[in-house]
Amino acid sequence: MNGEIAQIAALTCHGNAFLSGKPEVRFFPGNSTCQYCERVIFVALKKSVFGIVRKTEVADTPDAWLALLKSRGALGIRLGRSSHDEPGIPDRMSAGFVGGGGTWMMEVLLPRQTSEFWVPRWEVGNRNAPDRKIWRVTYGCVSEAKTSPLTAPDLTRATRELAEGLKDIREFSVRQGTDGFTNWFDEALNTIAAKGSNQHIYHPDLAPGGFLSDEAAVLLDACQQAWVFGGMGSWNDLLFDGEDQRAYERVSEGLFEAVNRAIQEAATSSLKGTWTTGSSAP
Repeated sequence: MNGEIAQIAALTCHGNAFLSGKPEVRFFPGNSTCQYCERVIFVALKKSVFGIVRKTEVADTPDAWLALLKSRGALGIRLGRSSHDEPGIPDRMSAGFVGGGGTWMMEVLLPRQTSEFWVPRWEVGNRNAPDRKIWRVTYGCVSEAKTSPLTAPDLTRATRELAEGLKDIREFSVRQGTDGFTNWFDEALNTIAAKGSNQHIYHPDLAPGGFLSDEAAVLLDACQQAWVFGGMGSWNDLLFDGEDQRAYERVSEGLFEAVNRAIQEAATSSLKGTWTTGSSAP
């Protein structure tokens, strides 16, 4: 998964751990998803009667934001995603660009069935920073609404769909002789089959150790290995002819959707003790 998705998934998992009473673990700047971030701040966005959007900083680090949420009685965080699929460039293709691939958001569940929706914005600061911390990340509270019914994540289904997507794209990759990508798909499938953590993943700290269920932890590991949707030189950069191109589009879209669903379900499953299947928010 790309850095933007990794960070919002990690914030969801660590946030739910903290809000559930687990000992505080400093998130910034030590978490691997923050290693290239100069700053990660949180702002409230309010539109005036004249349509001008005003930003008010409410927290200057993720840790300060989580402490603020806890003081407000927040119940937890649900990870969500909405598709863009702009004409001429589907989310799978735009995922290689900052801000592309659809909109990811953290839904903060507050008392009295109220939710806030926080969306990230990544911008380049000093490109020549000697410590390579070039990103300035801002999470904005873009809206509030009544909390919709909470349905427990279906990790079994997400795992099955991810495995099916990986098998389909692997078969295509083998036929086309793209061995490097086939190896990536094999690693992801092996992680799912072994039902255990793989130490070759890039972000080993998406959640506090031992906090996620084994099934959710395996899903996030496999998703990291299955993510091939970048820019130049990635799976997105391949081009074929005729029927091969149509098959390529089909299996690529299938895996892209399966990976995104799996990330969303696995990270959201860190919201423990707040719901049962078909229940509503407290």
